[in-house]
Amino acid sequence: MIDYTFTRSESYEEALNQLRTIIAHLRSENGCPWDREQTGEDITLNLIDEAYEYLDALRSESAPDMMEELGDVFLNVLMLGHIQEETDDTFVIGALNAVSEKLIRRHPHVFSSASAENPDDVLILWDQMKVKEGKEPKEDDFFSRIPPALPIFEKAAEIQHRMRKVGFDWPDASGVFEKVQEEIREVRESLEEGGDTEEELGDLLFSVINLTRFLGYNPSYALRRTNKKVQARFNRVVAQAREDGLELKTASLDQLEALWQRAKGEA
Repeated sequence: MIDYTFTRSESYEEALNQLRTIIAHLRSENGCPWDREQTGEDITLNLIDEAYEYLDALRSESAPDMMEELGDVFLNVLMLGHIQEETDDTFVIGALNAVSEKLIRRHPHVFSSASAENPDDVLILWDQMKVKEGKEPKEDDFFSRIPPALPIFEKAAEIQHRMRKVGFDWPDASGVFEKVQEEIREVRESLEEGGDTEEELGDLLFSVINLTRFLGYNPSYALRRTNKKVQARFNRVVAQAREDGLELKTASLDQLEALWQRAKGEA
């Protein structure tokens, strides 16, 4: 057991240092077995999930929820840093120095004599600086700068975004809607004619992600919202069935649909 008492900090620096101390205790020999076995990959996946949790809280405009979820984001970021420091105690300092230097270098309109009057001008400067840094795509792979480990929905959206930057995009949403309908027809034709249905389904998913991106939304977060909605709604179906003495496994599809519509009406 580690003797440690929480102290409510009054400054940013004190609060960060306390969290770092707690993380160090958790990762120590006398700490938590679960925390000790976590890897950088484990924590990174947690960080992705916590970032979405924070976005949920942000959209709910609940200050207590936002504070809690942002705390979880900090926890995962600092845990990643601590894991690296276990083998290189200068790693986080190097990471912070690198990002500070990069921010100054890539904002010459703020920290030097360049000019940018609007966000588009800023993006042009940003791209110019990346070229100077040797960060332009490889000659034989236009998408070489897309991280291989990017989640699959985000990767599809990023592929589309990169193509858009050089002008390869629909002029308006009508073309994207038509493309989705075309891909739906091709899935049906594949099923009827014995084609490569898996490939056609991939094309359909890609086109739906393209529509989501074109309309200004994040495809993963859109699906996350639907997942939560369906879970909550079906939990109401289960509760209603229990109240009515209805066994879900033996209920007819019509009975389940009636419960589903009732649950929708209560939302």
